[in-house]
Amino acid sequence: MNDDSGSKSGRFLAGTVLGAVVGALVAGLIVVGLGDPQRIYVTETDSAIGQHDESVTGTADSQIPPTTVALDAATTSDEATTPRVEMTDAGRLDVKAVLAAVAPTVVQIEIQTGDGVFGGGQGTGFIISADGQVVTNAHVVEAATDIKVMLYDGSIKAAELVQQDPTRDLAVLKIDGENLPAARLGISAEVEVGDEVLAIGNALGLGDTPTVTTGIVSALERELQLSGSRLTRLIQTDAAINPGNSGGPLVNANGEVIGVNTAIAGNAEGIGFAISIDHARPVIETLQTGEVPKRPLLGVNIIDVEMLDETSRRQYDIFEGVETGVVIVALVEDGAANAAGLKVGEVVLEFDGQEINSVQDLVSAVRDSEIGRVVRMLILANDGSTRNVNVELGFTEGAGG
Repeated sequence: MNDDSGSKSGRFLAGTVLGAVVGALVAGLIVVGLGDPQRIYVTETDSAIGQHDESVTGTADSQIPPTTVALDAATTSDEATTPRVEMTDAGRLDVKAVLAAVAPTVVQIEIQTGDGVFGGGQGTGFIISADGQVVTNAHVVEAATDIKVMLYDGSIKAAELVQQDPTRDLAVLKIDGENLPAARLGISAEVEVGDEVLAIGNALGLGDTPTVTTGIVSALERELQLSGSRLTRLIQTDAAINPGNSGGPLVNANGEVIGVNTAIAGNAEGIGFAISIDHARPVIETLQTGEVPKRPLLGVNIIDVEMLDETSRRQYDIFEGVETGVVIVALVEDGAANAAGLKVGEVVLEFDGQEINSVQDLVSAVRDSEIGRVVRMLILANDGSTRNVNVELGFTEGAGG
């Protein structure tokens, strides 16, 4: 990879041209309509099904030598990270102090797509290791044939994609460098509603310095249903997040990254979302090795029985009188459930000894299981009889929302 150092490049920052051009140049932030109807069917491949560390066995190759960085906030070396910032005497976020600590770790990203022209998209990332590993959103680098990043000092570097996980919307890039400032990662489990936060990013590609906005944590544990996927455990904030902010850090008053900015509500104001860093950390660690996380997969489309009207109940031949549980409405042809003999219209009552009353119950139970584990499921058949079925869980690539 070659450094393209020097002055801040107008070619790189074509986004400074305002108007309709900006929209074409800036990587599209995920925009959701919170009033939009939700999809009826939930599939494990679309849902938040995570995995234990021992179940991550990805096989993807990378031409970049893997560099694993300790992302545990308790063990990260101070020598490799930005300083921890003290709050003001009044216990408030010191914007200038936080910015001074974190801004040097934030990079602007520009991609080249198949047309061979740079400016196919712009976004943000932040450095997590002194040797130049960078975290961003997967959608920022989607379809990229070439990636360049601009550091805080204005130097421009070529970047290689180490690996990405679109199901969690995270990617890790690698740039050449030594002793680069690395962001200090916080613990999002300690975040509370009302905490002050700061978002830093290449908002709308407006210039050669990042845009800084402040706000508070508005809510925790938010979920977004997207087309084809679901993002969970999101931090909601009213700090302004705009296209181009994608992949940038959401930072607390101590200058610690607590989230990766990824989505906004398109039919509202002051509602943005960041992937919580605790939820992102294990995925980032796997991506750093060049592998894609894997997660257990049952291979069914399911819906809560109580959500079906009488016409749908007859369509799926659900046993009369069933009021609770999760009904199977489709099976993945080569999936674990199909191989075990489960059928459309049958109702899942228990999974590995856990009572199942809702879709989320089953999603969580599968997520917390292990690839290859044989689990016993209690099934209510279409004729009203019950039976125990042993299912060997399969897997799919991606950590899931």
